[in-house]
Amino acid sequence: MIRIIATAVCVFLTLSLTGQKQRNQTVVLYDGSRISGTIVGDSTDYLDIKVLTPQIIRIGKSQISSLEASVYPVKKNLKTEGYYIQIAASVLTGKDSTGSLSGNSFHFSNGYQFRNGIVAGIGTGMEKMNVTIVPLYVELRYYPLSTKISPYAWIKSGYGFATTDVPYTNYLEPWGESEGGFLFGTGAGVALFTWQRAAINIGIGYRYQKISLSRDEYWWGGSSVRETVTQFNRLELQVGIIFR
Repeated sequence: MIRIIATAVCVFLTLSLTGQKQRNQTVVLYDGSRISGTIVGDSTDYLDIKVLTPQIIRIGKSQISSLEASVYPVKKNLKTEGYYIQIAASVLTGKDSTGSLSGNSFHFSNGYQFRNGIVAGIGTGMEKMNVTIVPLYVELRYYPLSTKISPYAWIKSGYGFATTDVPYTNYLEPWGESEGGFLFGTGAGVALFTWQRAAINIGIGYRYQKISLSRDEYWWGGSSVRETVTQFNRLELQVGIIFR
């Protein structure tokens, strides 16, 4: 899971850097004329410039007085409200009485983003701790900036349904029936709106999950049910893709 997340981050950074290689420049001619565009070809005698129309024009270098880098405002995120879908993968890591443990999760959520940057939605998915959990939750996220790169924070709460039971480890510990419980999560990260209708989220947060385990215990002349409550506290590293 960590390798998958690291690979996704590297691919995104590569795409971002590739898009930044070509910067718009302003060509100043000796007669005072100015032409703004992206230089797509540079030979000994000519510059090929892709102007905003778009089209490419060729200018003799003997006519050029100087080149100036164009200054542009911070790029804006053009779509700041509307319906969204998010698919996310996470690594969950922490410690309990048996030592360090790790798990993973896959989430699917959808909802609505308002113009003020607040996002409200519901989600579900599948998580692996010591048992398999299917969460159902409501979430709130907040994007304070409408730029192409924006920090964000999230909070979610709901219920995790246990779908597997804990097997016995010896004859004194029979099969146990697992029940889900309250879940909570919060965290912060960075949203990279590289495309107009899609973005990549990278975040780190805290994840809490409560699970109850019931075991039937038998002895000579009677039986009882022993219930154990386990509370999972996990550090969450999350990578997600948003479609809008």
